[in-house]
Amino acid sequence: MPKAIATRRRARPLERPERRALLLKCAIRVFARRGLGGARHAEIAREAKVAVPTVFFYFPTHEALVREVLEEVARFFLQMTERIHTADRPAPEIVLEHGRGFADAMVTHPEYARILLEWSTALREEVWPLYLRFHEQNIRIIAETIRRWRRATGRNHDEDAEDSARVIAATGYVVAQMKVARMPSARIERFLQTLVRDTLGPTDDGESFAPRTGTDN
Repeated sequence: MPKAIATRRRARPLERPERRALLLKCAIRVFARRGLGGARHAEIAREAKVAVPTVFFYFPTHEALVREVLEEVARFFLQMTERIHTADRPAPEIVLEHGRGFADAMVTHPEYARILLEWSTALREEVWPLYLRFHEQNIRIIAETIRRWRRATGRNHDEDAEDSARVIAATGYVVAQMKVARMPSARIERFLQTLVRDTLGPTDDGESFAPRTGTDN
């Protein structure tokens, strides 16, 4: 009986959208390592195991590459915000969940988180307007949650919901720093509970909302 000859199948060539998504994923890894100003097409090509001209085909300039990476990072965090804030739950629970989600992203999506943290302090002309656009979209979503909560509970309507939303959004970066510093999850949880009380007020019974249980990440 003749030996069966194993034939090696060639991998299916990637379609252009698939190739672009792969390169963008590799670019995010490189940007997280090198920073917004340090990533280069050649290193992304090495990461993706493709020729350098292939990266230039999809991202013709460094500016285009930076924009695409930042837009992907913004998309990820805005989708998280929208998903959490569209839930039919009290605002304090939503704000807590948002803070927890932001902290968890430091573990589940560390490259995205590193890029966002650098982006939030990058005052260079070419990237700062992009950050402000992302930040204001985030603020609007949080502020609408606060307004709904105040209308539903008859709480203080004079206090500016957008101001409270800005405090909540800014505090997210503090939570990220706490996570990077490997502070215990219980301490981060207490910090988030304090944030909720300071921005939304105490609950009717004065107790905390939905404490998280489980081990530290």
